[in-house]
Amino acid sequence: MQKQISDSLSNDFPAAFEKYPARLQVEVTTRCNMHCSMCVKYAPESDIPETDLSLDDFKKLGPALENCEKLVLNGIGEPLLHPDLAAMAAFARKRMPENGSIGFQTNGLLFTEYRVQELVAAGVDTFCISVDSLDPSSTTGELHGQSSTDRLARTFAMLRQAGQKAGKRVRLGAEFVLMAETYAQLPGVIRWAAEQGVEFMLCSHVLAYDQSLQNQSLFNPNTSDALEIYEKWKHIARDKGQDLQNYFSFVWNPGRNKKREQLFDLIREMRAEAESRGVWLNLRSLADWDRRGNTGEHRQLREVYARSEKSAAELGVNLHLPPLMAANELSCSFVENGTAFITSSGDVSPCQFLWHTCTCFMDGSEKLLRQKHFGNISGRDFSEIWGSKDYSGFRAEVLRYEYPYCSNCPMVPCDDIIGRSNEFECDCLGVEVPCGHCPWAMGGLQCLM
Repeated sequence: MQKQISDSLSNDFPAAFEKYPARLQVEVTTRCNMHCSMCVKYAPESDIPETDLSLDDFKKLGPALENCEKLVLNGIGEPLLHPDLAAMAAFARKRMPENGSIGFQTNGLLFTEYRVQELVAAGVDTFCISVDSLDPSSTTGELHGQSSTDRLARTFAMLRQAGQKAGKRVRLGAEFVLMAETYAQLPGVIRWAAEQGVEFMLCSHVLAYDQSLQNQSLFNPNTSDALEIYEKWKHIARDKGQDLQNYFSFVWNPGRNKKREQLFDLIREMRAEAESRGVWLNLRSLADWDRRGNTGEHRQLREVYARSEKSAAELGVNLHLPPLMAANELSCSFVENGTAFITSSGDVSPCQFLWHTCTCFMDGSEKLLRQKHFGNISGRDFSEIWGSKDYSGFRAEVLRYEYPYCSNCPMVPCDDIIGRSNEFECDCLGVEVPCGHCPWAMGGLQCLM
């Protein structure tokens, strides 16, 4: 693991190897006033105790804050439940660069006029409020305004007025989780949010922390390069009177026949082309998504995307939409941008995917995620943790991008993916970072950073 950090890595990703991180995400609490079905906190085998980060421990980040461009004060829980949230923001504001940003995501239900004014005065400049549905009859999307959106509308109004009163620029945003049951509401949510003074809209696909949510995910884990190869050979097969979908029934049928062998030859040629181009190819996943696309769901989703982008542009809302399918190359914006994550217990983790132990469901199987941390700020200086050989070596290994593209591998789910047999040591290519199956790296998940 302790490979030398090359000059090229330091030059290409300077923020990852500075003395302090450029961005900090600090989970001030894991307590919450809601019980959302999509939340990792309620995932099976979730190991997330209800804790608050103490103000004293937060202040240990003081030297790092002097170099921090963006500070996000939330994690699994609802940050407004922390009694010292404003004090933390004020402490950070005095130390951060003048153009540094402080913000957090929230369900918005606990705001009062006093609380809003206190936070704005303390230096919080970005508020991102969850608005996952405008329909109170929805059973999957969480209506954070409870029985109506009036309460959220009042919250947005209080935030606007507090900024005006304090003479400070306050950026208002809304967060929307794309799910099969709720995605069609997105254009309406954008229009409603624009009426509340929202400047940006942050959208993300859902990560299924519960098995029941697997069918709610709209994110295609196959890359466009893989799809291009699949489509090419699907048409070649069709011209020869073959159907790639028949491959899986032929695999399990004993005996030999000309049609079966011809299809197998086509599959081998297709895989050879993918290998020559360096493209990971999961034929079963591609076939499954091909069938799913034929239902018209993805056509409707693309139409919703187009209408949403048009509405956002007309209303002046900066819309952040995730791609509908996986990026051709894995990319970790957390590590590339020099981000560190602090849990409410004070543990220092490298990313959102690895900062808590829990289960989730990806590629049709259960995956056990294990927390990865490099120290705790309550007993060790943060600069020592960030600059340690283990942590800096981990970041270097991530940025080499030499690990497999697991969702596009025909062997998924393997033992490394499931994570049940033993703790992760290395993947099938010998790389010691568990990043080949990360949905953030694929582009499907987005968060405030």
